[in-house]
Amino acid sequence: MKRNAVHFAFAAATCFFAAMACYDWAMLRHAQAIASAVRAAKPEGSTTQDDALEVRLAQAVSLSKAGRPNDAQRIFDPLITQEDDRVIQAVALFDLGNMDLREAAGPDAAGPIRSLPLLEQAKERYRAALRLAPEDWDARYNLERALWLAPESPGDQEDLDVKKRSAVKVRGAQSDDLP
Repeated sequence: MKRNAVHFAFAAATCFFAAMACYDWAMLRHAQAIASAVRAAKPEGSTTQDDALEVRLAQAVSLSKAGRPNDAQRIFDPLITQEDDRVIQAVALFDLGNMDLREAAGPDAAGPIRSLPLLEQAKERYRAALRLAPEDWDARYNLERALWLAPESPGDQEDLDVKKRSAVKVRGAQSDDLP
């Protein structure tokens, strides 16, 4: 009886790990299909409606990181209004918030007059992303960072120099460590 129980437990564990391997294989195939679609995409960030949502999201993120926020914004806008896929919508809002936060607190920030509206927009986008995906800790962290750069309580508004606030370093972090 004890031997049968051990064999049954081993068979159950084997089936469980085989199912996990199949799931990971399917996710890898999906990621490879998305990567090949991104590589085959048209230049200059132009997309059509028949492109997959993940492909358009990947194109927008790559344009954003390449320093082309206007082109990225043009691709992100239809993604944040996408009601069918809340995950894509939350990721698009998160990446738009990151784009605004980088522009507001980056090395070429234009001062408090230009940076504060961008920080407010980033905070709203992080909040919207957290409404869609409350378990997203990266969005929580970036929202906290934006709130630190531009606090919302009236007593904390005496120092609006965003460049000075962004110069504070967190131990072990780099300046471009946005998730």
